[in-house]
Amino acid sequence: MLGPLREDSPRQIGPYAIRARLGAGGMGEVFLGERGDGSDPVAVKTVRRDVAQDAGFRSRFRREITTARSVTGPHVAPLLDGDAESEVPWLATAYVAGPTLSAAVRGAGALDEAEVRLLGAGLAHALAAVHAAGIVHRDVKPGNVMLAADGPRLIDFGIARDAGATPLTTTGRMVGSPAFMSPEHVAGSGRVVPASDVFCLASVLCFAATGRDPFGDGPVAAVLYRVKYVEADLEDVPEELRAVLEACLTADPAARPTAAELARRLEPGAAAGWPAPVGEQIAEYGRELARVVALDGPLLPGYTPTEAATGSRVGPHQLPTQGTDFAPGLHVAPTQGPGIAEPGRRVRRRTLAAALVALVLLGAATGGLLALRGGGKGGADDPKKPDAVVAGIDAQGGREGSGTVPYGRDVRPAGWRSWQSRMTGQPFGCAAGRDVLVCRTTAGSYEALSPADGKKLWDYSARLDADGTGARISPTGQIFTPSGSTRPAVYGDQVLLATGGRLVSLDSRTGKTRWESRAGSAHGFDSAPLVAGGTVFADIGPSSHGARIAAFDLGTGKERWRKPLVGEDIAKVDENDFWPLATRDGVLYLLGQGGLRALRTGDGAELGRAKDEETSQCHDALIRAPHVYCSAYTYFADGERMAVHRLGTPSLEPDGEVPVPDELKDGGALVAVDDHVVVLVRTELPWAEDDVDPEIVLVRRDDGEILARYPLDRRSFSSPINAVSLPVIVADTLVWADSTSLYSVALHDGSEPGPLRTTVLKGAPGPELRKDYDMLQWGVVMSGEVLPPEVLPVGGAVYVIHHGGRVLSVPLPGPSTS
Repeated sequence: MLGPLREDSPRQIGPYAIRARLGAGGMGEVFLGERGDGSDPVAVKTVRRDVAQDAGFRSRFRREITTARSVTGPHVAPLLDGDAESEVPWLATAYVAGPTLSAAVRGAGALDEAEVRLLGAGLAHALAAVHAAGIVHRDVKPGNVMLAADGPRLIDFGIARDAGATPLTTTGRMVGSPAFMSPEHVAGSGRVVPASDVFCLASVLCFAATGRDPFGDGPVAAVLYRVKYVEADLEDVPEELRAVLEACLTADPAARPTAAELARRLEPGAAAGWPAPVGEQIAEYGRELARVVALDGPLLPGYTPTEAATGSRVGPHQLPTQGTDFAPGLHVAPTQGPGIAEPGRRVRRRTLAAALVALVLLGAATGGLLALRGGGKGGADDPKKPDAVVAGIDAQGGREGSGTVPYGRDVRPAGWRSWQSRMTGQPFGCAAGRDVLVCRTTAGSYEALSPADGKKLWDYSARLDADGTGARISPTGQIFTPSGSTRPAVYGDQVLLATGGRLVSLDSRTGKTRWESRAGSAHGFDSAPLVAGGTVFADIGPSSHGARIAAFDLGTGKERWRKPLVGEDIAKVDENDFWPLATRDGVLYLLGQGGLRALRTGDGAELGRAKDEETSQCHDALIRAPHVYCSAYTYFADGERMAVHRLGTPSLEPDGEVPVPDELKDGGALVAVDDHVVVLVRTELPWAEDDVDPEIVLVRRDDGEILARYPLDRRSFSSPINAVSLPVIVADTLVWADSTSLYSVALHDGSEPGPLRTTVLKGAPGPELRKDYDMLQWGVVMSGEVLPPEVLPVGGAVYVIHHGGRVLSVPLPGPSTS
């Protein structure tokens, strides 16, 4: 969808006046432009300045212009203009007013056989034109297919190259999107041929027909294995169509039909047009384009096309009393949150230039605390002056989820002292409060210790789905936790958790059940209840299909309201962790069908949703008033780029991005944000080897200046692993731990940070070797991995929980005086 320009966005590129922003990627930005002579609008693609300085990339861009000019046909977006020699190289193609195939399937569901034939015949003709020009596209995927009113369009020759050219990619690097690669992609980019595009197109058509990737999901290595050996899931593809696609999905490129032959096989029985829901999506793109074109100038920051065209905004008194669940198209949302004293005052907007790297953690908040990064300084009732520990803490901080703990260093549990202890199981998701430190184990049970002295308080288990393997990611990518157990949440004298299909409130000191209510199972490893305003929020669907959020009275467990989030038949691509994410000021943030939403905690009414092309890809919510920060990935052949978007509360309207140096945008993760700094971690997933030098990077939030970098040990399965926790901010101090020590840095409110302090943890396990187990049978087994410790700073008392069960508590190191 069309988005507003940023304050630093160009207003003119070549002969084109820039009217709106279409998106951003690893190479640069894409804008809507027009000549002003009555000709159709165009998509203007630019290159980042740092990338343009690389002679090899400029050569590649020059070739892309030449390549795109040589391809013509009704189902390709034609190149209209370009300049590889300008200071900021650019090219212009015809603008396609319609959704990508990914967005269409996400919004309207899978297509029927006749519609898939219409789609496939058009795309096969497009590939035939590409191949006739001597070109291999190399990245045929749903995101590179646009749906226009008169048929599909194949776009983006960003990684296409002349079939006889010398590869410009790094030796051995795969070019393409893993779920939509061919066996030749897996074998090496030098082996990709025109028949590889046919294989990838068949995968795209399987996705269109079923709503899921034909080679499944999960760890990239598992997906690539299935691609290499052509283990495609075509079970739900209609029989006659399946026979056509099977001919394309064969290991031998020579045995596949050509693109032209495939078009002839798909044309019989093709539909005359798109189904009504897709047609409405396309029509909405057209209406949005018309609104922008009708403006006297560009679409400016802080406005949607509707607001800009009408010159109006929606006031708080016009908030909807009930949100729409599945309606596509533009959503009118408020620009102010509840509780603002001056009805006419707008949230201040600061549009910044660069994108920020962020980690998409599909976690959910734990009672009064988050399993995602987000938000603020606030305590249980007064965000700035908490006088007691009420809302609990987990490894990512307080209930707003910013990786920042709301309690000062003078706050500690009564009778606290330094201690060492051990749990009988392997901790796998913990929370702490004034009365209890409680962890879920990899077996799906729970163990609780006293936060004052480390003595065991109780354990709890639903005793369902017990096995000897425990929490794992299956070879097909499915996440499994025994009994569907979520992370625990701590609030006051209660522990909240969901296990065995029940939402359970336990007395934090005794572990005795106070109440139970029906609930759903964990959708991911970070699923957890969330507590706010005397209410517990939890998912009550049995899986991510048909997910529903419900609100329960904290004292009695009585259900107050419920709201559907997604349909029963969502596509595989839309499966997510739909447990709640974050809360502040009477607003609950969570994922629904189509992306991030904001609901009123009192009745579930929808107050806003992230709905543009980029922010709709966000899977987290990090509150730092007056904004919600969310991260989104964009995938490219040479890696991934991440951006952290700043959204208004509670409307979730885009309000710019957080500036971070370009060098940190590839392979990084946002783990904490406060009023002055953002904290990034560059590392792989906890169960993968590092292919870059891992580090923690401290960046000033306002201008993106790197304040400090702290290198970490690389993970290698051939040597003992020194696993490192996520860092968290408490009392203006950044803290994290590894297998031997606790590390701390005084932040000094965003000025020059203090020196790195190392506190040796007596009794810590030290580096450990990863266990050897059968990954082909079980997938990634959490009990067999060397997982990072969790650091829970409850004010001045820091708890470090190691994956093997050792638990240590030490005082928060004092601030640096240097």
